[in-house]
Amino acid sequence: MRSFLVITLVVGSLTVTWGQQTPGPKATRAELLTKLRSDDVEERFEAYEQLHSDPDALRSAVVKAAFVNLLDRENHHVMTGDEEDYAEYVSSLAETVAKFGDWSDPRQVCVLANSVDPPEELADHAKVAVPCLLQRSKSSSPLARGAAVALLVQALAKGRGDLDAGTVQTVRQVILNGLRDPDEAVKIPTLKALERFGAEDMIPALRNVAEADPDPSEGYAIRKWAAEAIAAIQKRTGDN
Repeated sequence: MRSFLVITLVVGSLTVTWGQQTPGPKATRAELLTKLRSDDVEERFEAYEQLHSDPDALRSAVVKAAFVNLLDRENHHVMTGDEEDYAEYVSSLAETVAKFGDWSDPRQVCVLANSVDPPEELADHAKVAVPCLLQRSKSSSPLARGAAVALLVQALAKGRGDLDAGTVQTVRQVILNGLRDPDEAVKIPTLKALERFGAEDMIPALRNVAEADPDPSEGYAIRKWAAEAIAAIQKRTGDN
């Protein structure tokens, strides 16, 4: 999922020439924190890189808070599909925040859930992450919906016991909607997530996907992935 989203996500336009500036004198931590708030995206990126490579800085509560705020800001930027360097930067930033994030803080969790490439750690904290992922699943962007639904599949598999019955039912319905979504950017991540984490109650819906798909050819991806998901679930559950 990560490589798929990083390469294909389309959320606006930034035109940045990366890594072509001559390095100047090493900035202080205070200067770098200021640069994290710059309107120049490359300046923010370079400040993040320097702070990220400093183990002492990564232990600082001030730096951690600044990274959360930076990720929140980058979440609102839009980029074109050919800006792979920018996507990799934002993905790295999200991974970093996920490592030290306060998983009891709904705001931080939602910042992670709304990132370009939301980290899989969200699924390990289902109780606090699911509301954020449900909100993202309503996005008008198919890629954003696909990422949210895929993580909801994983969150349900890992944290069903932490969720109330009503929330479990809501998540299950969103996953079913993901399988029926006309956009492959939603359907494909949902299928692949069900292959890894789906429960046997999803098998009937997966069979419907395979049977209802308009292309009957054996090698067509949607039918193939639906069949692979069914086989993987049956192997996990012993349901043959």
